[in-house]
Amino acid sequence: MASRSIPSDSEFTAALGSRLREGRLPCAEAFALAQAWQVAPLEVAQPAEAAGVRIGWCQLGLFTGAVKHQKGWPDGPFKVPAEVQAAIAAASEDGVLSCARAWGAAKRLGWERLDLGRAATAMGVKIVRCQLGCF
Repeated sequence: MASRSIPSDSEFTAALGSRLREGRLPCAEAFALAQAWQVAPLEVAQPAEAAGVRIGWCQLGLFTGAVKHQKGWPDGPFKVPAEVQAAIAAASEDGVLSCARAWGAAKRLGWERLDLGRAATAMGVKIVRCQLGCF
């Protein structure tokens, strides 16, 4: 994404404040701001975190609001279809899958990102290199 710049501090703070949920900036909202401002997602997340605003509600379901270890998907077993297993395996490197590659795999499969994250976890594939710098 061609990098421009985030708005002034007051505009940035106002934009964040209108999008917070339980005091956190949801992942999807951080990406929406990045797209609106035509900046890399990390350029939204870093100043937000520097201002004391944490990121929440990972779109891959790896954490919810204030509880990083709480997954964003329902409890219970999850059967991963063979074509999804193949796509995750193809996108993975040494048993890990980057956040960006997980998003790409979800898009190619026509799957929700949340379901792709759950499938990767069910397969024992660790998702790494968050596009917002959270993990």
